[in-house]
Amino acid sequence: MAEPASAPVVAFFDVDGTLTYRDPVTGPTSVPTPRVADALRRFVAAGNVAALCTGRSILGIGELMAAAPFAGAVTLDGTHVVYGDRVVYDRVIEPELWEASLDEMRRIGMEALVEGTYGCVIVSGDRDSSFCRILHGLEFFEDYVARGGEQSFGKIDFDDTSLEVVQSSEFLMSNYHYMNVGGGFHELAIPGTSKAVGARAFIDALPFEPSRVYAFGDSENDLAVLEAADVAVVMGNAHDNVKELADYVTDAVEDDGVATALEHFGLI
Repeated sequence: MAEPASAPVVAFFDVDGTLTYRDPVTGPTSVPTPRVADALRRFVAAGNVAALCTGRSILGIGELMAAAPFAGAVTLDGTHVVYGDRVVYDRVIEPELWEASLDEMRRIGMEALVEGTYGCVIVSGDRDSSFCRILHGLEFFEDYVARGGEQSFGKIDFDDTSLEVVQSSEFLMSNYHYMNVGGGFHELAIPGTSKAVGARAFIDALPFEPSRVYAFGDSENDLAVLEAADVAVVMGNAHDNVKELADYVTDAVEDDGVATALEHFGLI
């Protein structure tokens, strides 16, 4: 039975490691499992509001938005937020900082995926590297600029191969907020932004104040929103430092942990 409330409950759902995962045999999943998708539909049918809350660009969540009745999304670690078809919050790396960051990435030999609302591009001096092969199909920065792509970016991703040079860069480490997001991947986010900031912008756009806010996540870029939520639900596959913030640790993502938690709290 759904939880009685004077106003709807709002829940924010991380994507990678929470709604989707990398199967060791078949590779990465792109949408929630049938049980989780059904649980999300039941949660919304009970009068509640579900939103994605992800490090991904909005360009990478179309299939997820179609798979379940999400009312909107907090993307790029909170720098771009949509409610329905409206953009309610948007922040990008300032042009001067971006130019200096690009120079620094090239100076130290960093390989990165730079994500934005209008384009996600690879920065690398070696187009044949293992990092670039992982991101096969994405555009290189130089090609993106040559065709007139908009340089409005929200965050910078990289893997373990660039970790040492990034951590040795005083410029990058002082101008961005560094996070280890697991699986050998890392992020540089704009200071002063977070999934919590984005979630607040989403809530402020609603025509009501929720009776309770839930957040579901598994990695360091979820810490801020988990801490800000009324109820922090952490996946069984999460990092130990993330589990420390949990009000409830649910099953792992591959075991339908989101559905288990919604059932546990009487939300479906």
